[in-house]
Amino acid sequence: MQKLYDTPGVHLHHRQTAVVHSEDLSSLAPKSRLRGLSFPSSQVNSNNTEEGASTVNGLNGFSIFWGGLVRIDVLKALPETSLTFYGPKRLPIHMVPTEKADEFYQKELGVLLIPPSGREKAENWKLDGEHKLQIKFEDAERPACDIAISGLGWLSVEPVSRSHKFFQQTPIETAGELLLAVHVPKPVEIFVRPPIPVGKAGAEWYQYRELTDKEQETRPKWYF
Repeated sequence: MQKLYDTPGVHLHHRQTAVVHSEDLSSLAPKSRLRGLSFPSSQVNSNNTEEGASTVNGLNGFSIFWGGLVRIDVLKALPETSLTFYGPKRLPIHMVPTEKADEFYQKELGVLLIPPSGREKAENWKLDGEHKLQIKFEDAERPACDIAISGLGWLSVEPVSRSHKFFQQTPIETAGELLLAVHVPKPVEIFVRPPIPVGKAGAEWYQYRELTDKEQETRPKWYF
């Protein structure tokens, strides 16, 4: 007689779930269907953007905090660039000017920026792993890539947001590059991948393609 045992998961040191306090684990668990939250957006700016901050120049010069777990500095982007976050709804997202980001983080970690929840858990918490990403795009009609945060979720990088495509009357750049700096706790892994088509919007731009030779080389091998 053979038995098959299932486990609740393997402990992997490079995931957010391995570095947060055990009492905060429940906040990382998805409890409903994932829905993206985009920045900048007039719908979320009033609640999630520091008072008095202007987004006339898009995301340039802004930092976005995903709870206390991730900080994204936008170093270079188009005025129309949008970042859409997919992850646990219990993690708040806040956007502040980069020049005020350090002060905001020190003041609000464990308060507005949770997890870590509470000042005690936040005492030794650091976002000491920095990843500078140079993202090139050749087609502004589709997302440039996804940035996946291991154990948390991902964000879709759109060089030109869908709302701008509908209302923009002047020509927009069709190719270029974006520069982002992503800060996470040092053990946590992030990686850039081709964008996942999500919802009806994804169906508008998705096109099937074969893997490149480089992607074939890095793909896990299966032996039967």
